[in-house]
Amino acid sequence: MRVRTLGLLAMVIAVSVAALGSASAQPRRAIDFHDARYCEIFELRGALPDVRIKVWNTIGLNRCPAAKWEALDPASLAAELGAQAVILNGPRHFLMDSASGKTGRVRSIGGLRMRKVATIPITSAADLDRTPYTERTIGRTTIWQWDRGRRVYELLAPDGSNYVMQSYAQIIDPELTIGKLRRLGDRLDLPKGWRYRTRRLNRDLKLRAKGKATIIQDDLQNTYQRLPRKRGASPPKRHRVDVIGMTKTVGSPTPGTVVDRGTFTGPPFGSGSIDIEVIFGGPSVTGTFEIVSRRGSAFGTVAMDYTISGSEITFRGTAEFTGGTKKFRGIRGHDLKAYDHNMLDGQSGSVKLRGFARY
Repeated sequence: MRVRTLGLLAMVIAVSVAALGSASAQPRRAIDFHDARYCEIFELRGALPDVRIKVWNTIGLNRCPAAKWEALDPASLAAELGAQAVILNGPRHFLMDSASGKTGRVRSIGGLRMRKVATIPITSAADLDRTPYTERTIGRTTIWQWDRGRRVYELLAPDGSNYVMQSYAQIIDPELTIGKLRRLGDRLDLPKGWRYRTRRLNRDLKLRAKGKATIIQDDLQNTYQRLPRKRGASPPKRHRVDVIGMTKTVGSPTPGTVVDRGTFTGPPFGSGSIDIEVIFGGPSVTGTFEIVSRRGSAFGTVAMDYTISGSEITFRGTAEFTGGTKKFRGIRGHDLKAYDHNMLDGQSGSVKLRGFARY
């Protein structure tokens, strides 16, 4: 159970802070949540494929006094509750101004008054995985509200998805405060194409979850919920891709890795620069590429086989767009034909990328 419990710890921390209000009980009045400190206790029962986790939360009952929280012992709490294991999650701080939904009963656990806010089922080993910047869909029904004029903190994904931070954590960084969130983007290890943004709202923001919500966490375990697409947003359109470029090898950062850079021209990007990095493995290479033009950038992955004839090397395979910026934000494209021909010294490369993409 120890390995499974550690996996559950990672997974539950990723989903439970988004579950406040999902327990089946009577609705209660909204509370002022903004920068409200809270802590959670996860009560684990059962074994895979039938694990049930009760989530207990201090919000609205107390501010999770540090002395009491730090004195809690998970093993003792498990014995007190008759649970298979107990996991501590906190302290955290909510960022919305108010929330409404449904909650459960109140009880004292380890000397802290706590409210049951969710029951989370875990049915497979896949549920135990936790990776930052990876979406999870959970079941709940709530309404979060940020008032007009409130500052919000967001993650923008290259596929066009927008996530608003609902709580920040003091688990990895105990010194993190709301005042430090404006510059949090400088600290995050964001995936390629992701952006951190902060802004003030010019109108109230209501974020509803009607039975389910999609959330992610950053690498500091701060939690965000995905915003719905704007009404009337145009669906992605199909565009022909026909890029031709000239490149030269500019470096080899690690053994077996080659970086080529150069220029390109062709629809739908126009003209600009191209950057390719591949790793050799047997008779093939895998890697990444980025196309940059005045109208924005697009990036993705490539997988190609290669052949050598005399002093020449030829690559043929496929490429995929995984994201972009500006005009090409949210670009997607699969199974594009990729071609690269060069001399073995890497100084006379010609590349082609053909197919279709949507954005």
